[in-house]
Amino acid sequence: MALTIEASITGSAGDRVDLVARGRIDSETATELEAAVDDQLRLGRHTIRLDLGEVGFLSSAGIRSLFNVHRAAKGAGGSCLVSRSSEPIHRVLTLSRLAPLLMEPGAIDRPAPMPVAAAGPAAKRDTAPPAAAALRTEQIGDVVLVGFDGSAAATLQGVVVGAPAWTSGVGTIDETPRNVPREAFGIGIGALADDGPAVTSGGELVAACGSVFVRPPRPFGVPDSLVGSGDLVPSIRVATGLFWEGTPRGHTGFEGAGAAAVALDTLLGILLERAGAEAIAVLMVAEVLGLVGAELIRPIAEATTDDHPAAGRAEVAARWLSFSREPCHAGRTALVVGIATRGARGALADFARPFGTVNAHLHASVFPHRPLRRGVTEPETIVAGLGGMSPLAVMHLLADPAPILGSGRPEMVRGACWFAPIEVRGPRQ
Repeated sequence: MALTIEASITGSAGDRVDLVARGRIDSETATELEAAVDDQLRLGRHTIRLDLGEVGFLSSAGIRSLFNVHRAAKGAGGSCLVSRSSEPIHRVLTLSRLAPLLMEPGAIDRPAPMPVAAAGPAAKRDTAPPAAAALRTEQIGDVVLVGFDGSAAATLQGVVVGAPAWTSGVGTIDETPRNVPREAFGIGIGALADDGPAVTSGGELVAACGSVFVRPPRPFGVPDSLVGSGDLVPSIRVATGLFWEGTPRGHTGFEGAGAAAVALDTLLGILLERAGAEAIAVLMVAEVLGLVGAELIRPIAEATTDDHPAAGRAEVAARWLSFSREPCHAGRTALVVGIATRGARGALADFARPFGTVNAHLHASVFPHRPLRRGVTEPETIVAGLGGMSPLAVMHLLADPAPILGSGRPEMVRGACWFAPIEVRGPRQ
């Protein structure tokens, strides 16, 4: 839904203006709000009131724009504050503790209640920092592990949400909003809760450390995000995916030996062997040499039994998915979340797929380049830093190393990875 903005001039000198916005303020429309405010400032109207009562959605990109226009008006000796807000806007600004800064005093009411739904099964929370590890290195083929420590990698409990049948228009989807606290991690096809049902708004989704990154299901869709802060906990609707609670505490830095790249499937194979587990949960931040993947470009509500993403025919898949024909996003930084397994059995039989030398299901959120310190630091700190930037892409990663015809496999320059054994149970309806 597009954003429309209407201006109403007030004040005896015509130096005040009410901007009435309708629609949504996200990564695609936030610049329109900034442009509208800038136009008024250029006309000498420095007291600006934002009526957001008919705005149904506000993402982190929208919050940044509210900051920007507030700062721009203040710099001109005026003010730009929210005078009226819808329930979603009010909730986001109140729970993120930004209401006193960005809203007029009369517009700040009591906070709306948060949804109660959980992001996944309850698990024992491990909030202790990882044990300190010496910055030692170990070379395995073309991969150098930096400060490897698997001693704290306690087993996590995961759950597959939804079922594969929905991709062919069969069955129903539980659209109950799920909270994503800092200890929750996951991937799937979903949407921010305020963005509407997952069947119409859900695309590739990554959740980690209280931040959610989503790509809308349309060609050339611009990714969006919502970063938890204060009492604000992002809430999502999920069509299908895998979620777990608890930060993986096994950790290692990694880099290529000499001029070699780190093939993602090779690194996952090493971690599986070291963990001695059938499956591992993975959280990774890395500088990218090249990513290979796909993005959903149509809403699942359009799926039929003959026309759906899993139809198995190239001409049908091309109508649903945008594939990278060769490695992309070189020189950028990626947040990767997902699972890797020795073999797709049990609850993972329909979720993990061949991924080079292992089976895996991984999503990546891509950001502008952010230099990474050699070794490992707290994942929450790194992800929070990435959450302050606008994501450039959110994609489902693929590994197709077949010679000549294969599109390649994801490769990294260096990065940090957190991992732990994971036990996964089947769909929870």
